Amino acid sequence: MSQTLKPYISSPNLSNPYNKEPISFSTRVYNRPRYINQHSSNTSAFYSSKLHLDVHPNPGRGIMMVVGIGRNSTSSPMLMTELIVDTASGFTWLQGFPCDSCYKQGDFPYYNSSASKSFDPVYCTNEICQIAPYEVHAGCSDLSQPSYEPCSYNVQYYDRTNSTGVIGTETFYFLDASLQGSVPVEFVPFGVGTSNYFPRQILSSPGVAGFARGYGTLLNKLGVKKFSHCFPRDEDGTGTMSFGEEAIIKGVKLALDGESERYEALLTNLYMSGERVVVEYDYVLPANMVFDTGTSWTHLTPELVDAIVGVIKNVLRKYQPRKWGDSELCYNMTDLSYVSLDEVAKVTFEFNYATRIDLFSFNLWLRFNDINLICLGFVKGEENVFGNNLMREMNIGCTLEKDDFAMYFNRQHCLK
Repeated sequence: MSQTLKPYISSPNLSNPYNKEPISFSTRVYNRPRYINQHSSNTSAFYSSKLHLDVHPNPGRGIMMVVGIGRNSTSSPMLMTELIVDTASGFTWLQGFPCDSCYKQGDFPYYNSSASKSFDPVYCTNEICQIAPYEVHAGCSDLSQPSYEPCSYNVQYYDRTNSTGVIGTETFYFLDASLQGSVPVEFVPFGVGTSNYFPRQILSSPGVAGFARGYGTLLNKLGVKKFSHCFPRDEDGTGTMSFGEEAIIKGVKLALDGESERYEALLTNLYMSGERVVVEYDYVLPANMVFDTGTSWTHLTPELVDAIVGVIKNVLRKYQPRKWGDSELCYNMTDLSYVSLDEVAKVTFEFNYATRIDLFSFNLWLRFNDINLICLGFVKGEENVFGNNLMREMNIGCTLEKDDFAMYFNRQHCLK
């Protein structure tokens, strides 16, 4: 998903009244396009003596997890499906019957609440409805009066993805990374999307799993105080997402804004190969940056993109730059065959005037084999968003307490 307009979740509260025992497990995550046209001639990796740009030619890779939803019997999930892992929102939804308008979602069947023994509808006066994200009460006439009106919702994202439907609770089953079983979580609030739109049909997923903090969210129901994820670098790779005591919390610590449900920190400086990037206007930095696994591209305000592009153009001044689509800076792949971008154009983000995160060529550059271009993976946006391409080959651990809300960055191989 591209940069998204995230729903607001009221007052973080990480208690879990339903699961009595602490939950601790790891589950697998993967790149969506590996199941779509996996052997296309356009997906071969670009190699040179120094440079290996190991990214998918379509930069819109989503990070997915497979989950079971609903129950036919006392022990088995009714439906196995996949959801986009999205840390920038707290609302979870998937397409379901009766579909007024649903997009194609590959071989995954649509969810059918009437076939599940564990589905419970949420009504307008239910607490879950009252604390759900904004735009959720459109169908509720009066929340103060007893009512059996269904609690409806409407969520919209910056890339024009949207979903409208009703809210219910359901049992979610998270597959163990060892593939030896699953971890059931009961009474998870989620949206049954009966009218939905996804702008990129080839990459459409049945829905979204929101992992922002907040009362009534998926993390709230898991009842964990920490989690971590390690996303694969390779297109056909598999990574992990771990919760509770299985979460890996190590590496460089970045303190986050404890008042926010999203994972955000203050971006204070940019560096190119160790040298500070001069931004034309003083008011641009410091600036807020959101860490969003639900989008692949990294979005920066126009002034920051222009500053980075200007420095790279100067470093690579013997080569002809191009602009293509949303990409502000592209080069012919053949021209850069013997250039080590990690030596001459490594970007570093500094947060809170203290924490520095180094970004390497496989994070920053996207390849488009059919037009023989590599392009810088920064696009101009209204806010600064740290996308999932920058999170690959890195374990990122998150501690969730309000007085210890932080991310930990540790470079490691994530392919399993």
